[in-house]
Amino acid sequence: MTKRITSLFLALIMLLTCSVGATISYAADNTSTVAENETVIIDGKEYKYEDVFVNGKEITRIINLTDNTEDILYYDIEKGTVFLNNEPIAYIENEPIETVDAFEYGISPLATNGWRYHDTSNHRITWKQGVAAAVLAGVIAAVIPGTGKLAVLAKIGANTLGIVAGACAGGIVKCVAYTQVLLDDKVQCRYDWTFKPNTGESYGPYSSYQL
Repeated sequence: MTKRITSLFLALIMLLTCSVGATISYAADNTSTVAENETVIIDGKEYKYEDVFVNGKEITRIINLTDNTEDILYYDIEKGTVFLNNEPIAYIENEPIETVDAFEYGISPLATNGWRYHDTSNHRITWKQGVAAAVLAGVIAAVIPGTGKLAVLAKIGANTLGIVAGACAGGIVKCVAYTQVLLDDKVQCRYDWTFKPNTGESYGPYSSYQL
């Protein structure tokens, strides 16, 4: 019974997260808390990501520690728009699964041993060509539950993202969700995700995990 209740609860959580992403619109306010911060070196410059909750809404501060500059990135789910410093720089929309499957991403519809398939979500991203790799990583991470910007940069590569951002202005992120019940009755989620820019390459699948 405990496992059944836990699984039902998980299904509700994953329905909310895997289909719409992880952030919502930003509103300036004095009340804020830092939920997470990460640092990374891109082209010899050190960047710091800070996920900040402002009035219950989540934004990302991209701080260039080398040049002492800061950019604000946030995703308005209702509008399907990602803003950088209050300017729209990317648009996200759901893509029909049958259309994306035709690209042959290589993600098996069957889970490996111990994992149970949950669902698949696909998001088409259109961004302003030439955005920085640090920004494109944030846009991709917004639609993958349990995956931070640093993980996207580490798996795809900052140099690769920089080239992709300058070479085209769109792509698709596919996310396949699995679950498994652990010995302590906790439910673990696994998200296998792949990024396919319009240039034709395919990056992934990569796996992210979340309890």
